[in-house]
Amino acid sequence: MTLSLSQSLGALRLHSLTSIFGASYSSATILQRSPSIFRHHHRLRVPPRRLTTASFFARAQLVGTLFAAVAWEPNKPLVIEDVQVAPPQAGEVRIQILFTALCHTDAYTWSGKDPEGLFPCILGHEAAGIVESVGEGVTEVKPGDHVIPCYQAECKECKFCKSGKTNLCGKVRGATGVGVMMTDRKSRFSVNGTPIYHFMGTSTFSQYTVVHDVSVAKIDLKAPLDKVCLLGCGVPTGLGAVWNTAKVEPGSIVAVFGLGTVGLAVAEGAKAAGASRVIGIDIDSNKFDVAKNFGVTEFVNPKEHDKPIQQVIVDLTDGGVDYSFECIGNVSVMRSALECCHKGWGTSVIVGVAASGQEISTRPFQLVTGRVWKGTAFGGFKSRSQVPWLVEKYMKKEIKVDEYITHNLALEEINKAFDLMHEGATVAWEPNKPLAVEDVQVAPPQAGAVRIKIMFTSICHTDAFTLSGKDPEGRFPCIFGHEGAGYVLLTYLTLDFPNFGKIRDATGAGVMKNDRKTRFSVNGTPIYHYMGTSTFSQCTVVHDVSVAKIDPNAPLEKACLLGCGFLTGLGAVWNTAKAEAGSTVAVFGLGTVGLAVAEGAKAVGASRIIGIDRNNKKLEMAKNFGVTEFVNPNDHNKPIQEVIVDLTDGGVSTTVSSVLEMSP
Repeated sequence: MTLSLSQSLGALRLHSLTSIFGASYSSATILQRSPSIFRHHHRLRVPPRRLTTASFFARAQLVGTLFAAVAWEPNKPLVIEDVQVAPPQAGEVRIQILFTALCHTDAYTWSGKDPEGLFPCILGHEAAGIVESVGEGVTEVKPGDHVIPCYQAECKECKFCKSGKTNLCGKVRGATGVGVMMTDRKSRFSVNGTPIYHFMGTSTFSQYTVVHDVSVAKIDLKAPLDKVCLLGCGVPTGLGAVWNTAKVEPGSIVAVFGLGTVGLAVAEGAKAAGASRVIGIDIDSNKFDVAKNFGVTEFVNPKEHDKPIQQVIVDLTDGGVDYSFECIGNVSVMRSALECCHKGWGTSVIVGVAASGQEISTRPFQLVTGRVWKGTAFGGFKSRSQVPWLVEKYMKKEIKVDEYITHNLALEEINKAFDLMHEGATVAWEPNKPLAVEDVQVAPPQAGAVRIKIMFTSICHTDAFTLSGKDPEGRFPCIFGHEGAGYVLLTYLTLDFPNFGKIRDATGAGVMKNDRKTRFSVNGTPIYHYMGTSTFSQCTVVHDVSVAKIDPNAPLEKACLLGCGFLTGLGAVWNTAKAEAGSTVAVFGLGTVGLAVAEGAKAVGASRIIGIDRNNKKLEMAKNFGVTEFVNPNDHNKPIQEVIVDLTDGGVSTTVSSVLEMSP
């Protein structure tokens, strides 16, 4: 999935092609005059901030204060701030960023999972812009030049650059790795005096950034910056993995694991190199039609096979492929990619970046018998020397770039861009069939509605009951889920909403009250809402009267359970039955709701809490929730109600049934 953000007038663009096994590569571009969102040819207008390029230059020259999206802490929404951007010092370049792209590397650091992540920081590393000013000693670029800032530097002087064996450069890595500039080990960004760390030596989610001169690629003035910004990371990584690292020959058989942006670029590179077969492997079969446009000739979905995927590929190719590329960052898939290579000469290239601490493994015999395992960074391209060459190839229509882009958004909407990049959902296409993880389009909220980023959700038997096809009100296709917690992304509230608060007729029909339509779709196919919530989606749209605002300090991974089961059980005791201190309570069914009933009964001071369930193993856990006695109906010949009456000298004060098929 690739997003593009436009900074000067603020449009953001998404290239949305998620990869196999839940991972994906993406980029986003900030567009100067493209205030629209594009997704599968559906267009939604989003008004950008109306500031002129001239006014940006004036602010930079006079006060050095500009807009940037600051990540103040992990996994919290980015904040658009007035950022002070200091002038460039020796060996530095200040760039006006006109377009930037959003990548999963940004999302990974933002998530807090990156052990090298530093906060507060300004993320972003795929961009294009114009040199505004240069520091002392900078000779290769000047103000007015069009450039692409590159996270992979090229000084042409260190032992790495002189070796001729790698595109890695060691000159500024010691500074960029800790979020500062080499000259004085300080940041050039600040907000009201608070230093803000740089990210990957680029920090392109800012209208201006300061980078080392060895990280700036000067490009053709005629190149469209809203497109070539994507040549700062994902696309070159995929193309270069084929051309530079593997050096694929004509007639080769190639396997590509993961058909996100990088995987598609690998396929494109393999096609250009003359590969006879390009096999795309992904768990999302919907990607094949898109992948064919990039050179994929065959598609394999691992979920459709009982054998390990490497064996499936070996069988398909008479012994294995000549080259394989892992474009996901999943260490298990890396092993599969190696082991699907042909004995004696097969080469597997690791392109995806695994999470910190992950390790790869295989049997040594796989390597002893001639297979080769390689890795690649930025596709082996030397940034300052070869990125301009890639721009030329794009302008000659020899490589694709436009085709990777699906969205345009404003810089102010960058949090929405991150959500679009991850906007997947599990769709129930028909009853009693496995749910499918889909790339779902989630429309903006209309009057009286709220769009929420779902961080955590839980599964309830009500979801399973509807999925089984036994629910007469069940509608398909739909997105299940009704116990979730998350952050509000967008709201659209009005006091004039018709029949405000009366939404049952709409939620029961799987639509929104405002226009009797759904906010979900997959490639144009409407997907019903479920119970007015649909939390099995990374983003959902609900009626504002169905949203409970909670303490921001509450742990969402726990609080999500308060959306159904726990509250149902506690409320059955406290609100409905109004059980009293000293009462005897019988709880039929010791699932989540039953345990919550027991907890509620204990809290009000019930003297006896009798748990009734057919599973004896539940007793020990149930004791922790307040159950004092346990009865298994299978252990008695009498009807269970008679057993309870006999146990309690005439019957209990309160009974609560929390099972669907047990009739006390």
